[in-house]
Amino acid sequence: MSYSSDTKEELCRLEPDSVCCLLAELSGIVSAAGSVILRGGGQRRLSIETENAAVARRAFRLLQEVFDVQPELMTLRRARLGGRSAHRIEVSGDEASFVLEGCGISVLQRRGVPREVTVRKCCRMSFLRGVFLACGSVTDPLKEYHLEYVLGDEAFAQALQRLISRFDLDAHLTTRREMPLVYLKGQGAITDMLSILGAQSARFAMEDAFIRKELRNNANRAVNCDSANAERSVIAASRQTQAIERLIAAKGEQSLPPQLLQTAKLRLQYPEVSLEELGRLCDPPVGKSGVNHRLRKLEQMAKELEEGMS
Repeated sequence: MSYSSDTKEELCRLEPDSVCCLLAELSGIVSAAGSVILRGGGQRRLSIETENAAVARRAFRLLQEVFDVQPELMTLRRARLGGRSAHRIEVSGDEASFVLEGCGISVLQRRGVPREVTVRKCCRMSFLRGVFLACGSVTDPLKEYHLEYVLGDEAFAQALQRLISRFDLDAHLTTRREMPLVYLKGQGAITDMLSILGAQSARFAMEDAFIRKELRNNANRAVNCDSANAERSVIAASRQTQAIERLIAAKGEQSLPPQLLQTAKLRLQYPEVSLEELGRLCDPPVGKSGVNHRLRKLEQMAKELEEGMS
């Protein structure tokens, strides 16, 4: 299964401490994935549809436990889903009206977050969990950090964004294929949201992935830095060697002071070693800065020679 599916599986195994939180979670599911059909005589049919079997079982169980109704559960084949299964839970008649009223949802009002079922902080968290189960997804943290709620109603999307902001999270609102969606970016914001939803295992998995990714990135940066330094050292050594060879060919070894001659011979003999290693080969040993100073002096002398000959 995907990381998103694993997260929903974890959430579907949660056992909230109070009935009010069960109600808030169910209200979130109905608000995000429910649709109401009006029949003759004012009768209503509430339909909840999801592709996730665990979410369907969760919604079915919540309807039974919270409202003591007997919903119908059916499995459908959807051509638009590539032949994959979808699951539909239906409640009809007075039971549908009872559920909608209990969830704080009115089909005659502008859709939003029901205040009646989100008074307490724990219930607001449960409501967000229900909405996520119904229409949310979270990307595998090994790829990127992205959590979103794909919604079918602009007003509800705006209300959900405001609800998330009450937890000091910066949720963004946009549209994709004419569908409004609320999303969060960044590892910190998403791990905080997973904690709010109650998906602690998913949170730990994301934090572990973040740490491993940072370690890998740091290692890559270190390797790249070492490679770049090695490349620069090779280029510098080649430049120094060529300068020394030109200088000696034109003026002879006797033209060089003893310290510069010693360093020049060592560089010609060991063109691949670092400045620090070259300094240890000197007699007496010389520090890295001292060797660098001598080689720069040799390069400067070679440059002055060329300029004098031109």
